Amino acid sequence: MRYQFRAPWDWLLRGITGGVILLFAVLNYATPNLFVAILLWSIVLGCAAFGVYGYSIQDGKLKILRLGWSTDISLSEISNIENKPNAMMGSLRRFGIGGLFGYIGNFSNSILGRYKAYATHTKRTVVLDVGTEQIVISPDDPAAFIEAVVETQK
Repeated sequence: MRYQFRAPWDWLLRGITGGVILLFAVLNYATPNLFVAILLWSIVLGCAAFGVYGYSIQDGKLKILRLGWSTDISLSEISNIENKPNAMMGSLRRFGIGGLFGYIGNFSNSILGRYKAYATHTKRTVVLDVGTEQIVISPDDPAAFIEAVVETQK
């Protein structure tokens, strides 16, 4: 059984991330100011550090893999898990990153209400009920991911 899952990027995330980096490179070239350069590239590096690069199930935890660290969720705290494609449709970002290296933070929409997202693909979404909150993630194979979580919880 598979316990490592990639976090694939959808076309919108690729476009936003590539576009922002290109825009910042042009701004950096057009205004050769050290302060502006530090500010622009700090934004990119900060968002990259919080980006989602995969998901791992190990040691009784779901590890949301970041750049050199992880956000861990105990599998025993997951009361329900559901493959819900397009769960982020129509979302409003309340606080977080909305398209630079991921959709990360607090969001809300009419489907889920308020929720947290650690996603990179808006169509391959899995919704986790963890305590009183819902968390949206986007593993490369939602069905295999759900199977691995359910099997590990036994």
